[in-house]
Amino acid sequence: MKKGRFTIILLCGILSLVLLTVIETRWSVNSYRSMRDNYTDQLQVLLEEATWQYVARPTQYEPYMKYGSINRLHTFVGEQLRSAGIDTEYMVEVCSTTNAEPIVLMAMGDEIDSKRKMVIEKQLTPIILRLTVNDPHNDILSSMRNILLLQIISILLLVATFYYLTNTLFKAKAIERIRQDLTHNITHELKTPIAAAYIATDVLRTTEQIAQNKSLRDEYLDMTLKELKRLSNMVDEILHSSIEAIDAKCLTFEECNIREIFDEVCATQRLKYRDRDIVWQIEVESDTIVVADRHHLYTLVSTLVDNGIKYCSQRPIITLGAHNSEATTTITVQDNGVGIAKNEQRLIFEKFYRIPQGNLHNSKGYGLGLYYAKNIVKSHNGSIELSSKIGQGSIFRITLPRYGTKTNTNS
Repeated sequence: MKKGRFTIILLCGILSLVLLTVIETRWSVNSYRSMRDNYTDQLQVLLEEATWQYVARPTQYEPYMKYGSINRLHTFVGEQLRSAGIDTEYMVEVCSTTNAEPIVLMAMGDEIDSKRKMVIEKQLTPIILRLTVNDPHNDILSSMRNILLLQIISILLLVATFYYLTNTLFKAKAIERIRQDLTHNITHELKTPIAAAYIATDVLRTTEQIAQNKSLRDEYLDMTLKELKRLSNMVDEILHSSIEAIDAKCLTFEECNIREIFDEVCATQRLKYRDRDIVWQIEVESDTIVVADRHHLYTLVSTLVDNGIKYCSQRPIITLGAHNSEATTTITVQDNGVGIAKNEQRLIFEKFYRIPQGNLHNSKGYGLGLYYAKNIVKSHNGSIELSSKIGQGSIFRITLPRYGTKTNTNS
């Protein structure tokens, strides 16, 4: 996926989540306000009805308003609250408006101790009828609880889905990058032996003097054969990568002397990297034994050592160590290479994964060595851990069952 398209998808997803959250929040706030306004309107109507029953209006015979007792007002208000289905503590008051501030003349009802109160007043000069009730805030939220809960769950589900999709997109982007790097590496690797074999064959075909000289002819033929074998090994390595795991039942378990395996690995790597002047440090006793598949154990150690030498920009120092505990054997392979960044360490055991280096080919490979190492260790019911810092090298720590695995059928 192109970077621009990926960015657009990511931004659209984030914008959609933000927009949905804003809409849901505004809807909840408006619903709350609507229910609160409706509650206030009910109380105003209720107090209006109680007022009409409490106050005797002027007539031609009695031109002045007459007020009943506070008990009567309290009773009227209570009846109206019950009729409206409102269950709350309430207090009614009769206040004088003769002064700047209303003065309570009479009061009856429950003491409203809550910090949140709602006050409704009815102006009847020269008095004010006042109704005080508990603020409906908690009741409204309680009635909206299920809706709010569903909204929160839906938003969380959408966030989780977006996270999953984003994570999938990032993985797809990483896989695409790995595929491109792998394609570049394979193309470069395959071109080299093909070009060498082609040139050697073409020289033999077009240069009669070389073709008739036995020593030169053999030299060019050996070169062609060597490059063809190299090409064959590359193809085999790629084909073998299709094997997802190594079946422990196919392993041949035997007692393996760790010191002997270390010595063989050192000898092979010295020959392979004759120009690197490698410093070897072996910290293992000669009688350190583990029950494992010797071939795969050798290949495992050789792979880690080869990586340590290959990714070292200075004189390589390889430290090999091993020790036995009561039930396990621990093997360590340490190098002074370039190191591996923290965010790359969890990925290097993945199939085909290589630390991005752009279109550079200083270090050959297809990202299969550590994938193979992980499967070898897994097939032995062991574990492999990495400790590394940029510029300070890496330490691979392999822990294997000292006496093999329960799946051993060939030992």
